[in-house]
Amino acid sequence: MESTVRTLKCGSVEIAVADRGAELRSYKVDGEEFMWDRNPEIWAASSPVLFPFVGSIKNGVYNYKGKDYEITTRHGFARTEDFDFVEKTENSLKFRFSSNSETLKKYPFEFDLFLTYTVNDGILEIGYDVVNKNNSEMYFSLGTHPAFALNVNDGLKLDDYYLEFEKNETSQKYKLTNNGLVFDEKVDYLNNTNKIQITENVFDDDAIVFEGLKSEKVTIKNNKNSKELSVEYKGFPYIAFWSKPKAPYVCIEPWYGISDFESASGKLEEKIGILKLKDGEEFFAKLVVEGKK
Repeated sequence: MESTVRTLKCGSVEIAVADRGAELRSYKVDGEEFMWDRNPEIWAASSPVLFPFVGSIKNGVYNYKGKDYEITTRHGFARTEDFDFVEKTENSLKFRFSSNSETLKKYPFEFDLFLTYTVNDGILEIGYDVVNKNNSEMYFSLGTHPAFALNVNDGLKLDDYYLEFEKNETSQKYKLTNNGLVFDEKVDYLNNTNKIQITENVFDDDAIVFEGLKSEKVTIKNNKNSKELSVEYKGFPYIAFWSKPKAPYVCIEPWYGISDFESASGKLEEKIGILKLKDGEEFFAKLVVEGKK
């Protein structure tokens, strides 16, 4: 069944967000669309939220306090669940997904996950709020996965596009296995540069994943016109970039957390990148997205 989609217009910005996954379906500035159109023949998503895990769990099973839990889906489960629509204001849309009897079978924690989309002065802020409703600590990861369209036509090719960091970076990247786990060794990738060139083959080996970059903002630009899209991701320790090979979009994916490593023990408390909230605590993160024609 197709999901209900909520819309908001505020100044020059229009957004559309589906109840399913609280997924951003459309982000327009002065009528110009910046989101991937969810073409089902290529990739039928536009901005899934990754919760309570980012990426893959080794063997589809993890252990917490002596009990095994099975979760075979990549990127957790929140992205395919229907969120409750909490409220609409003149410049925001707010959604909530809460733990239930089904989620507790595969993830033994009570939680609320809020996504809030707020438009201010032409800029879109996406807020992610995790509330621990247990009487004990809670382990989780949280990731973002927005897909931005790369307009390709007679005058604009895929390799006219590039990603530009706000600072020069020297960094290795993680390598991923065929089933989405992380190899234990990294490989050299960025060498004192602020640019990643988009090509038809740049994502042939799956996502490009970095940890601990100096930059907290990255911008999609091209060589032919002034249209650009920036994402600010303050505080996120990991960032990934991905698309299906040769597809006209790119995902900018800041993460709190990462796929299991090949060497993972399977114990939730030992998972690399996992976050821990004390009982009653909240965790908040946000992306700041700005498109310019």
